[in-house]
Parts: sequence; C-alpha cells; structure tokens
Amino acid sequence: MKSSTFLSLYEKLEHFVLRLPAALQQPILREITPIKTLFLLQRPPRFVLLGSSGSGKRQFIDALFGSEVLLPGEENLSDGTWQEIGRSGRGSIKLLDARRPASINMLRAALAAEPADLFILVGGDTRVEESHSADLDQAQQIIKLAESQHEDRPRLLGVLASDGDTDQDVEAARLRLHSSLHSRSILSDRVIGTLPLATPEQVQRLAELIAIQLPGAAQLEMARLSGNRALQAQIASVVIKSVTAICTAIGAQPIPLADLPILTSLQASMVAGIMHISGHEWSPKLAAKFVTALGANIGAGLVLREGARAAARLVPFWGNAVSGAIAGAGTYAIGRAATAYFIEGMSLPDARQIFRRRRIAWRRSRRQPARSRRRTGSPA
Repeated sequence: MKSSTFLSLYEKLEHFVLRLPAALQQPILREITPIKTLFLLQRPPRFVLLGSSGSGKRQFIDALFGSEVLLPGEENLSDGTWQEIGRSGRGSIKLLDARRPASINMLRAALAAEPADLFILVGGDTRVEESHSADLDQAQQIIKLAESQHEDRPRLLGVLASDGDTDQDVEAARLRLHSSLHSRSILSDRVIGTLPLATPEQVQRLAELIAIQLPGAAQLEMARLSGNRALQAQIASVVIKSVTAICTAIGAQPIPLADLPILTSLQASMVAGIMHISGHEWSPKLAAKFVTALGANIGAGLVLREGARAAARLVPFWGNAVSGAIAGAGTYAIGRAATAYFIEGMSLPDARQIFRRRRIAWRRSRRQPARSRRRTGSPA
C-alpha cells in the first residue's frame, strides 16, 4: 500500500478539521483514529510457533494463506530469528519458530526485539506423543520469557494439523490437546481454544479466531493474506462507518463549496482502502473510476447540498442537517457498493443497484428521527 498517499490525505483532513467548530473537532478525530490504526500503522502479525519440530508448521501456514507458500527447507527452519513469510500482493506474517529442540537462549534476542501477537501450539497428528509433555514444558518457559520482556500478554491457540483421519479421531485428538493445554496453569490462563484444520470451515474459523486476538495494526494484514471474506467485510464496515460519520459532519458545515474536495477525496480513499482490504493494490485513481462507474454524480450531490444550505437561511439548522445527510448517504452507499464488488465478488451492475438502494435507505433512516421530533414539537 502506498501509505504516503493516505498519510497525505490524513494530514489534509486534520488541517481541515482544525477549521471546524471546536465541538466537532474531537468527534471527527475519534472517527479518524481506527482508520489511522488500520492503514498508517499496518504491519504483519507476529506468531510464535510452539510444539515439536516437524509438527504442523506447513499446515498452519498453508491454512493462513490458503495456498502453499513455504519454500523447500523452510518448514524446519529454526534459527532463532523472526522469519517473514509472505505471498506476493497479499501480505505477510512474521513467524518465530520456537518448536523443540530450539533452545530458550537462542530465542531470547528475538523475543526481546519484538513482542509476539499470538502463541500457536501445533500438533502434527491425532496420536498422543511421548514428547508432548516436553513440548508443554518448553511452551511455558517461552511464554514466561516473552512476557518478561514486554508488557503484552499474548494469548495461546492450540492447532491440530491432521491429515486423513476420521472426524471422530480428529475430535478425540482435539479434546486431548485441549485437556493437555489446560493441565498447565500458565498455558490454561492464556488458551483461547483448540482447532483442527481438517475442513475448509475450520480453516476459515482459524483466520477469524486469530484476527480477534490481534492488535488493530495487524488485523488488516491478516484479512488480506487469509482472503477471508467475512473478516474483510468486517474491517471494511469499520472504515465505512468512520468515513461516513466524517463526511456527514463535514457536509453539514456552512462552508459552501469548500467541503467538496475533501469529501470526494475521502470517498475515493475509502474505496481504495476497501480495495486494499480485499487484497488489491491501493489506488485512489482506480477507486475514483469505480465511484464514477457506480453513477455517483458529484455535480448533482453538490446542487443538493448547496440547495439545502440555502434553505438554512429560512429554517436555521435544518438545511445544514440535510446537507450533511446527503453527504453521509452518498458516502455510506459508495462504501457498501465497494464492499459488494471488491470483497463479495458481485458484478458492477449489482454494485450499482446496492449503491442506489443503500443511499435511499440510509437517508430515510437519518431523516426519520427528525420528522418524529417535528411532529411532537420537541427540539431538533
């Protein structure tokens, strides 16, 4: 992603916000925060792999990326450093292979240099291994060492990498793994669950479970690399909510014409952000073309907003409120259409229909409370 492009827009937006009434500045800046965290602070998630050498590393990595990404020889690479593993155009992770027989001393520098986001204890088959107790012992030591280096307290996920076993065998092995993790207090306090990787549904669940535990700065990369549409749509909804709120507030300000460049820039950047979340490259230019293809008529929107502001001379506040609602409705509709097209895989004609329906529905939902207040005579 071209973070410099988003940084430039972010700086312009902050400068614009400082020109708004003081009461509006903090609410808008609060809405900017999650977007800043997602895009400006984006980084690969960091996983520490626990267990026995030769157990489950390839299956875990393949499940995350949805394809084979490890090169020959990388499956058992354990040199005590963070290994960056990625897929071109989709993102990357940082992995510290701390499976036995890696020594604690060899891992110390890596654990001190960068904190883990999540510990993953992998099992390679459904049989109880004689060495499993030693794996748990080492896992405890590594977790204690990592937490002594940083204030973070990462959680632990048990992953069962099984192949060719019956459903009953897999579930029995998962229960054994679950029980063993809860037999050690340090591990038990941090376990978020145990999950086999035997079906596509379980692989999808893996990405969702992990994403919940990751800090905001690492969630976007997780959504991109996993290709999990539900996760991508969830993150896109955060962006849409924030940008819609910002555009509504800006559109409601009595600053004729001055808001148009920032509104259109925000809407195009929102679409570019949704493209990026889906695994595409960040491109405001292509995003602007998509907005045009939707039929989002900037000229018509400008006439409506300025007409509403003119009405404010006769009915104070009402005209500006409608102007803000128009800006918000268009922004929300564009965001939902972009999600349908780039993440859900809908056609452009279907995305246009979503844009039209969502714009009307959002405006109606925003206007309804105001109508109710006018009927009851309460202040707007």
